[in-house]
Amino acid sequence: MRWRTVGAEYLFCNPWCSFRVDEVELPDGVRIGYGVLESGGFAAVVPVTSDGRVVLVKQWRQPVGGFTLELPGGGVEAGEDPREAVQRELREEAGYEARDLVHMYSVHTSPGRSTEVCHLFRCRAEKLDRGPEPEPTEFVSAVEMPISEAREKASRGEITAATTVLGLMLAGGS
Repeated sequence: MRWRTVGAEYLFCNPWCSFRVDEVELPDGVRIGYGVLESGGFAAVVPVTSDGRVVLVKQWRQPVGGFTLELPGGGVEAGEDPREAVQRELREEAGYEARDLVHMYSVHTSPGRSTEVCHLFRCRAEKLDRGPEPEPTEFVSAVEMPISEAREKASRGEITAATTVLGLMLAGGS
C-alpha cells in the first residue's frame, strides 16, 4: 500500500529548510499534491546541573507567535555529528558545558509533514564563566529550574515544544 512519487517541485529553499510539493500516486491510482518540509534536523539536550536543576532557554518563536521554554539545541549541519551540534548549542544559547553527554533517542518531529529528526541527549551541565554567546539572530535567555518543576510545567501545558516535553519526561532523575 505504498505511495509512488511521480514528481516533485521545490517552492522554497534556504540554508535551514526547504519546502517541496510531491506529486504522488496513491494505491488506488488517484494522484495528489503532498507538501513536505525538508530539514537537516536538529539536536537538543536535557542539561541538568549538579543540584538537579534543568537549564532551558526562553525565546521568541515566530510560528507560534510567542515565547517558549525549550531545551537548548539547534540545527545539525550537513556532515556534523549531532553530539557536536548539541554541545555547541548548549555553550552558545545557555553558557554551559556538556559533561557526560548521553544520546537518549532520535525521533521524527512530525512525520506527516516533515523529514526533520531531533536527536535528544542528556548531560550534566557545568556553567561557563564566560556565559552564553548566542548567534546574532538568537535572542535567548537561560532559565534554570528544578527538573520536577519543568515536568510539572509540561504537564500543565506551560511547556509545549514536543521535543522538550519528551526530553524532560524521558531524561530520568528527580
